[in-house]
Amino acid sequence: MKRRDPVIQNLNPEIFENCSNYYQGIFTKNPKQSITIKNTTIEQCQFEKIDFNLIELNNTHLVNCVFKNCDLSNLEFDHVSLHCCHFINCKMIGIGFIDCSLHDLLFLDIQGRYMNISYGNIRNVTFQNSVLDEASIMEVDVKDLEFNQVSFINGEVFKTKLKGMDLKTTNIEGLRIDQTSLVGIHVDMYQAVALASLLGIIVD
Repeated sequence: MKRRDPVIQNLNPEIFENCSNYYQGIFTKNPKQSITIKNTTIEQCQFEKIDFNLIELNNTHLVNCVFKNCDLSNLEFDHVSLHCCHFINCKMIGIGFIDCSLHDLLFLDIQGRYMNISYGNIRNVTFQNSVLDEASIMEVDVKDLEFNQVSFINGEVFKTKLKGMDLKTTNIEGLRIDQTSLVGIHVDMYQAVALASLLGIIVD
């Protein structure tokens, strides 16, 4: 996988209340009250310990951004692009990516239970040391999706071709997956036995 990392230069300290142009800023303090960011692109920005429950993102694209120790739980990204971004040690429970373009993303040490990725496309995306229990991936066009040391217990994947994806370091206990998505994935012997039951195969 040739995932591109964020390109961030010349960051200037910013506060949400005074920010009119989300470009090359570093944000380390939550807004004092709920705010809305809409119809814009956040580019070359870094967010540290920000609670996005105080921030409504409406038709907002993310390019070359880094999120560290942030809470993005229950945010919904709808018909937008997220390109060349890192999410590090973030809480992302219940976050939704609906018909989005997800390119060159790293999710490292995240809590992503109930994450929903539906429709849209994925290119060069890595989840590492992360929890995605009961998350779902539905009808997504995937190229180069990587799971490293991921918990995907009771997850579900439907109508999403994962051919070539290596799941050997992923806990897929209770995984619900259709045959279209199953074709061509790499699993270990124990995972293969568990997945065989989904195809009606009985291993004696």
